[in-house]
Amino acid sequence: MTMGKQACVRSRKTRQRLTITAVAAILALTACSSTTASNSADNAGSTDASPGSSAPVDEKAVATTIKRMFLKDIALETMDPVVQEAMKTAAVKFTPKMESKLQECLTKNVCETGTGSLTIGFPNDNINPWRQTFRAELTAQAISSGQVSRVIYSLGSDVASYLANFKSMIAQRPDIIVMDTIWGAAVLPVVQQAKAAGITVVQVETPVPDAVAKAVDVYAPADLCGAYTDGAKQVAQMVGKPGSYGLYTGVPGNASAAAWQPCLEKGLKDADWRKSIEGFTQWTPQGMTQAGNSLFASGRDPEAVAYDYTLEYFLAPYLKADRTPPILMSDVVNYAFLKQFKEAQEDGVKATAFVANSRVWYGRIGVTAGIMAKQGQKVDHEVSIPYPMVDISEVMPTYDPAMPANAPVPTLFNAKQAAAVLAAGS
Repeated sequence: MTMGKQACVRSRKTRQRLTITAVAAILALTACSSTTASNSADNAGSTDASPGSSAPVDEKAVATTIKRMFLKDIALETMDPVVQEAMKTAAVKFTPKMESKLQECLTKNVCETGTGSLTIGFPNDNINPWRQTFRAELTAQAISSGQVSRVIYSLGSDVASYLANFKSMIAQRPDIIVMDTIWGAAVLPVVQQAKAAGITVVQVETPVPDAVAKAVDVYAPADLCGAYTDGAKQVAQMVGKPGSYGLYTGVPGNASAAAWQPCLEKGLKDADWRKSIEGFTQWTPQGMTQAGNSLFASGRDPEAVAYDYTLEYFLAPYLKADRTPPILMSDVVNYAFLKQFKEAQEDGVKATAFVANSRVWYGRIGVTAGIMAKQGQKVDHEVSIPYPMVDISEVMPTYDPAMPANAPVPTLFNAKQAAAVLAAGS
């Protein structure tokens, strides 16, 4: 079975469950809040409405949304048409009514939006902060689109339950199924069954085997290789001479590491760098703590360390000893790392990191792709998504100390919304 890295990251996190009563109390805090897009000026310089939107889109709001999602400015017109429309819809100003509907959807297995005519199914794979945020981002996009009348959710945290729930979802005849499956080739039969039933199937974020990628209607995977190739180039340029690096991942042989590590290694080898240490963390706090402490104690002092999850465990030993840490690199970090990095800066520690966006909002692309395909618009089978690796100095200005420590960076939700999302369970 092939599993993407994000799957492993999501699977290792602690499950969180609250009663509906407790969730409602937290959600009440956000009754008047809105997504990032709603902080924009009221439709100044509006563009035409996107196919999935019911209102004009503020060009400044679109640019702000792009910067928030990708961690850097990218010209809208350079993106795949599906990604362009996803950005426009994500930038639609969230009204109090839409906010209320999102809150309601967080606690239901079937959510009626009150608009549109399409039904979207989302078979989820796990309960954890990343997955909870992904579900909420997908739902917010469905609400903002104005085209989705109903969202059906299921949860299958093992192969058997996932497939059983997927079949049950097919029986409910949604128009579109958006999935970010971690179960690889095992999902091929149910994908084929869904397509035979006339359902448009979209796979986003996690890379899947070729057979599954070819079977779905739209495939929008993360470009892990591109991100780490970009990161290797930036690190080599920053150091300016050959150096050594450490390489870490969760478990041996995982599909994510197979996608990104060879690209990083090639990029650094081309710059005459050498690998001095490597290790595995199991993607657990204990494993990451051990790996960070072991690296520090080894005395090898690599110029850079690359890891495919949040980096605070690698930074901590150096900060405790008041020593300059290696340049750190990752494609997924949480707000806890931003907090730690800010504190390091305030203490005068010279720390550097390169990070990519957490991809937790890719469900928005999946929703848009599904709507466009179902409406007969031209959608390429494989959607290319920019995935830059950026200097953390570009991210720190957006740091919000009120954000939950385990919220992925970035999300379009503000601190109160993120807290409600993480409290809402599956």
